[in-house]
Amino acid sequence: MANLFKRKMMIKDKVTGQKVPSESKKWYARYRDAFGIERYKPLSPDKKIAQQMLNDILAKIEKEKSGTLDPFDVEMNKPIQIHIDNFEKHLKSKNDDPRYIREIVRKIKRCVTFNKWQKIKQICVSDVEDFLLHLRDDEGLSIQTSNHYLKALKAFGHWLVRNQSLKSSPIDCIESLNVRTDRRHDRRPLTMDEFMRVLRVAETGPPAVGLTGPDHAMLYVLAAWTGFRRGELGSLTLKSFNLKGNNPTVSVQAAYSKHRRDDIQVLHPDIVERLLKWLEIRKPATDNEILFPISEKTCGVDRRTSEMMAFDLAFARTCLDRRI
Repeated sequence: MANLFKRKMMIKDKVTGQKVPSESKKWYARYRDAFGIERYKPLSPDKKIAQQMLNDILAKIEKEKSGTLDPFDVEMNKPIQIHIDNFEKHLKSKNDDPRYIREIVRKIKRCVTFNKWQKIKQICVSDVEDFLLHLRDDEGLSIQTSNHYLKALKAFGHWLVRNQSLKSSPIDCIESLNVRTDRRHDRRPLTMDEFMRVLRVAETGPPAVGLTGPDHAMLYVLAAWTGFRRGELGSLTLKSFNLKGNNPTVSVQAAYSKHRRDDIQVLHPDIVERLLKWLEIRKPATDNEILFPISEKTCGVDRRTSEMMAFDLAFARTCLDRRI
């Protein structure tokens, strides 16, 4: 039989310092759930409100017993942090990159904190649009960054639907903005002359982010030819290269590949020649030594190669201005 009660407790008397019997401010509910397990739950200091809350709990239990309780109602009333944690586990189960997982979860949590959402049933278009507008207008973030936040939130919404936590994602109707209207940094590929100039200044330049100048240049050559990303380049060892025969190759293991598969690229003879000359200087201790220690997965730290590139590009530009 369900009923309300005040919890008995012992509190310290402020005058005498002695412990004296007292009651809780809130009314508590004692009831049995759909499985017959006795439960206790704090409700409200107001007895009438507490009674109404208990009536709602009992009505929900009856629906659960009769099989008429909407499963979505249960999911939508769970704390939103539970869903975020489960979404993070889902991404990890897919073997997604840990850095990607941290970024997407961070973006979702920022929106949740900004809007003070407690349950997923509070997710709505206006709240998300207000958050994205805040990022652009108040924090000065670009449209492209705003779109990245929207992409993360949509991924969370789609997962909630697949996980049968929501019937539909309420923010699917929000469209990404046109990044061409707000280009912070217009990008273009380097010309061959510009690229060769960067290589020359890199080879003779000082060490940066744990790499020597010749290491910079070799890293740029492999990146430009193969299209491998930092984490993929940071996994390369001597074993990654097959320089024998007519079709020399470099390969990235599936564990480090963006595509989660073994990626193999054929190398041009000129690149092989440059690579062999570089290896004579580099002289790896073993076949398993990481050639470019720039990735957290292989060397324990993500090095900011963007700073290295910015330095070499700036120096190459200076040399061009001076016509060196």
